[in-house]
Amino acid sequence: MSPSPLRSDGGDTGLLNYTTLVPYNETIPTGGNSLTQNLNVHYEHIIFGTMLMLSSFFYSGLARRKSALSLIWLSMMAVGVTSFQWFFWGYSLAFSHSAGRFIGDLSNIGFRNVLAQPSVGSGRIPDLLFAVYQGMFASVTVALAVGAVAERGRMLPCVVFMFIWSTIIYDAIACWTWNPAGWVARLGGIDFAGGTPVHISSGSAALAYSLMLGKRRGHGTHELNFRPHNVTQIIIGTVFLWVGWFGFNAGSALSASMRAVMAAVNTNLAASVGGVTWCLLDYRLERKWSAVGFCSGVVAGLVAITPGSGYVPAWSAVVFGVVAGSSCNYATKVKFFLGIDDALDIFAVHGIGGFVGNILTGFFAADYIAHLDGFTEIPGGGLTGHWIQLCYQLADSLSGFAYSFGGSCIILFLINLVPGLGLRTTEEAEIIGMDDAEIGEFAYDFVEFTRDVVNGRDMLDDDSKYSADRDSTIPHEKAFSSSVGEDPHLISTSLDKPSMANNGTIPINPSEAPWSSFPTNPEDFDADDRISFSKLDSKFLLETDDGQEFEFDDALKRWVPALDNALLEQQRQAYAVQGVDESEPAQALKKKRKQEYVNGEDEVGGRANTSKKPKPTTAENPRERKNTAIYITNLPRDASVQEVSDVFSRCGVIAEEIDRGKPRIKLYIDDQGNFKGDALIVYFRAESVDLAIQMLDDTDFRLGQTADGGKMRVAAADFSYKTQKDAPPKSNQKDKKKIIKKTQKLNNKLADWDDDDPQAIQDTSTRWDKVVILKHMFTLQELEDDPAAMLDIKEDIRDECAKIAPVTNVVLFDKEPDGVASVRFSNAQGAKACVRVMDGRFFSGTRVEAYIADGSEKFKKSSSSEKKVSFGDDGEGEEGEEEEEGKRLDQFG
Repeated sequence: MSPSPLRSDGGDTGLLNYTTLVPYNETIPTGGNSLTQNLNVHYEHIIFGTMLMLSSFFYSGLARRKSALSLIWLSMMAVGVTSFQWFFWGYSLAFSHSAGRFIGDLSNIGFRNVLAQPSVGSGRIPDLLFAVYQGMFASVTVALAVGAVAERGRMLPCVVFMFIWSTIIYDAIACWTWNPAGWVARLGGIDFAGGTPVHISSGSAALAYSLMLGKRRGHGTHELNFRPHNVTQIIIGTVFLWVGWFGFNAGSALSASMRAVMAAVNTNLAASVGGVTWCLLDYRLERKWSAVGFCSGVVAGLVAITPGSGYVPAWSAVVFGVVAGSSCNYATKVKFFLGIDDALDIFAVHGIGGFVGNILTGFFAADYIAHLDGFTEIPGGGLTGHWIQLCYQLADSLSGFAYSFGGSCIILFLINLVPGLGLRTTEEAEIIGMDDAEIGEFAYDFVEFTRDVVNGRDMLDDDSKYSADRDSTIPHEKAFSSSVGEDPHLISTSLDKPSMANNGTIPINPSEAPWSSFPTNPEDFDADDRISFSKLDSKFLLETDDGQEFEFDDALKRWVPALDNALLEQQRQAYAVQGVDESEPAQALKKKRKQEYVNGEDEVGGRANTSKKPKPTTAENPRERKNTAIYITNLPRDASVQEVSDVFSRCGVIAEEIDRGKPRIKLYIDDQGNFKGDALIVYFRAESVDLAIQMLDDTDFRLGQTADGGKMRVAAADFSYKTQKDAPPKSNQKDKKKIIKKTQKLNNKLADWDDDDPQAIQDTSTRWDKVVILKHMFTLQELEDDPAAMLDIKEDIRDECAKIAPVTNVVLFDKEPDGVASVRFSNAQGAKACVRVMDGRFFSGTRVEAYIADGSEKFKKSSSSEKKVSFGDDGEGEEGEEEEEGKRLDQFG
């Protein structure tokens, strides 16, 4: 036995507790017998790095609030399903020692003989460690791919897809890329940590899933709020991903070596540069420093550096970050060209980012970087003269994309054919949100609190998806009231049949209460039309738009729900104590009174706010119901229900029938059964009535076509002739459930439609974004030689542009020597597409110039007054002689 070596300080290392490295020479599949041997003596370094499943936070923040929890659920479920699949046969299919060129065998099924034998990834770590580490790669890849399910995909088919896809797609690509027997590895392709197996495969699978699911409801219109609902959550997810990626990349060195350190350096540098690049590109367009843009750039840089982090020098990571940040940023527009709703831009970031990383790795790969671990040898990349490496990388990337995209489409197509495994959810579930429809839980408590408590919904125990709700002794809340002396942070609930033994309180955060936004300074009450003063009760009263009443508590300096006197008296009697005078207050409270007004003026001449005089709501004096219906006359006799719905739904959400779900639109007919031009429309909210009258009264039902009876007239429907006897009977419990469900659906639909939400409306920052100016479409000489040619040219332009997007108007300016024509499209996307297609194109032998109108130019055309034409609000030409009509429109605007 050789003498003990000395430490640098002269000490004897033989006195230390360490394991001597022994070369591996076992022949049995498990690597040895742990009962008779120390199996740790074969391995010098053992490290373990994992990529935590924190993409769920990133994805959840990018989605809308009503589907946020579903994406977290899918990410975590991907870990569970894939981990079992990896144990069952995934590892064997990808990394068995007897694998073929394309996929492995089942020699290691169920981790059979997976223990201390050196792994196929590296002789320095055992099979078992390598299997667990690679299992996290498989889980991450599946989680990335299923993000495409966002907001419209069902959960059960997605879970089935996870297991099948990881078996057929991921295991095969991982085998041919990382297993030494795989065809890419034998060809000479290099992929350090998953450019093709992880990112290209997941990005292309997400693209396939988005294609097979179809577009989300309202995609491409103002109904779809495409902005992230929680930017903070995105940032938190990005930070955790950034940290976890060190285990993802540096851990792929499979040893504690300088190569692992270099991989960590490259990872951090590429992520940093990628985030800055994306943020600058967004600032160039929006003039805003987007936090979401920075996070997206960080992920793009991390994706791109993944295949090359252990092969390229540190300075090249800057190039990786710049190229990945810019290419992935522009790649987010690809889905519009393809017509695929990739909700979370998974293909743009992971698919394109992985492809860019593979190609750059083939160019910047350096032999001395790969050999930092002491045993890896490669010929280098294009930068060192080994140009064939670029071809290897290209073949690897394209084959991985084609196999994953095509295979995913086939898998999804077959799953969708199985009864009960339809990929897409119903429209009703999509409106409600995937969290409620598929999971029955929410990412945020206030979503359910607002729905069930604040809005006063009569939710039944049988409808609850929570086992805790079914077993609870506290019924669901219907309305709330407060009594003097109670904790102001507690809301007392009243039931259909109040029971004092069952009465409970629900603690809430005062900042989240509906009255938290009401003014609390009495000096500001006069300026708020919702607030009035009751001389009978000497209290300030506030009535919200949805009919709820609140009163101002001078002692607490806050608004509290108005008292239900009947319920209060019932509670007082139930808690009465014999011998105690309940009428005597425990403490006298000082109350401020509003200034007394004489003849409508205060002492300093200010006007009193007498716009509202609240009436107490009792059985004898019920609250007046707000009108939500309009009556329309002078409609075209050939108008249909769908056409009427399309026109009047611009002013608000139209109510729907409870049972059939059809819009509540009634077309009146004459004695012969023909439509006589009158209609009744019922809106979901009363505010839509005034908006419809303002916008559509005394206008043409069809633009430019006046009906025989004149312009369309819109007025509020008159129900004053109806009495209480005409009211329908009270609904039973079954009908109540239908009403609650329909109201919830319309509320969600209103949230998507509501113009008050600036995020729900696409940017229309210019007034002419639907109008395209085309120059050099004709010459003045052509029009002089043949005046009739003007109509032919106009029709030719309309026909060509209609192939791109729907066209609403074409105007030729026949007095402009540049041959100018304007084309108005039905939407801004069509106008942009026309510019891309027409600009630089040759029309009648002349090169066309096309651009979006900005309103700064004025062109001349033939008219009785020979005046210039500018563009109005609708983007069409307005003749100078139509000055009176123009003034009317300007006044209306």
